[in-house]
Amino acid sequence: MPSEESGYSSNLYYSFEVIAPHVVVLGSYTNYDENSDQYDWLQASFSTISHNITPWLLALFHVPWLNNNHAHQGASHKLMEAMDLLLYVASVDIVFAGHVHAYEPLKCVYNGKSD
Repeated sequence: MPSEESGYSSNLYYSFEVIAPHVVVLGSYTNYDENSDQYDWLQASFSTISHNITPWLLALFHVPWLNNNHAHQGASHKLMEAMDLLLYVASVDIVFAGHVHAYEPLKCVYNGKSD
């Protein structure tokens, strides 16, 4: 995992570029609030991205923020509260999440509301 190349020494979260997209992988199971190293790292990482040079910004994390699986409702609500604004301001184009093991497409969502 390219954690050191993305400015952090742990493999809990990291980022990398693959041709056109810049990919950010967030840690669902480590500190992510506004006072955390992950939050500071993500904010610094987003500040270096130019959409003119890197037209696509993708975010990946394990636990989905929104889903229809009743067993996992709210499992990542606090992560969403902490990181939603950062992803919105950075103009993240696509978010991928796992954990539920089901395909579920969503509309563009920010602050709990879809466009």
